[in-house]
Amino acid sequence: MQVDKIVVRALLSTLAAILVLCGFMTLMLCFVFPSSMMHITYDLGMDQSSVNNARRAYNRTDEIYYIAFATEVAIGSDNYAEIEKCGDRFIADEEFAVYCNAKDKEGKGEMSYAQYVYSQVCIAKYNLGKKTQAVDKAFALVGESFPENNAVVAVLVTALRKGDTDTAQKVATKMTERRQSIPEADKTYFEEILGLVQNG
Repeated sequence: MQVDKIVVRALLSTLAAILVLCGFMTLMLCFVFPSSMMHITYDLGMDQSSVNNARRAYNRTDEIYYIAFATEVAIGSDNYAEIEKCGDRFIADEEFAVYCNAKDKEGKGEMSYAQYVYSQVCIAKYNLGKKTQAVDKAFALVGESFPENNAVVAVLVTALRKGDTDTAQKVATKMTERRQSIPEADKTYFEEILGLVQNG
């Protein structure tokens, strides 16, 4: 009987030591190899951990792939706070345009990759209650042009779906102010979108 207790205690001690070691190894991997851990945690469905690890890898290396990965995972999990946080950093990266052009060449999306990111970031701001910021950011991102499926359209459609006439009207007012400066190639689409508010 005494021998059985000793064996059980030894077994439990060994298991506890293994668990502590596994925990320690996981923590070490998170801090030492965040770029590897972001994929592992993503595959395990741990989206927030994956975003954190990707952001940590970006902080260490400044490689745009990592902040792009963090942004995409946040978008996939509808984590508006992380979409805003990571997306703003992604857009601000000096390699953003180059990265987006490379994505567009892969030809996997129905819209420009840059416009997709812009739209998601602005929608996230809107859903976080930062409606004015969302509108201002959207117009800042489209600049003087008005490409299809841009961030302004994304914010407008989101507002209309939610019955938010105030935000929709802000968008319409800003669009009207820019009406004369829109390039000829974008005018037809611009007028179609403006008509959504004026006729709605």
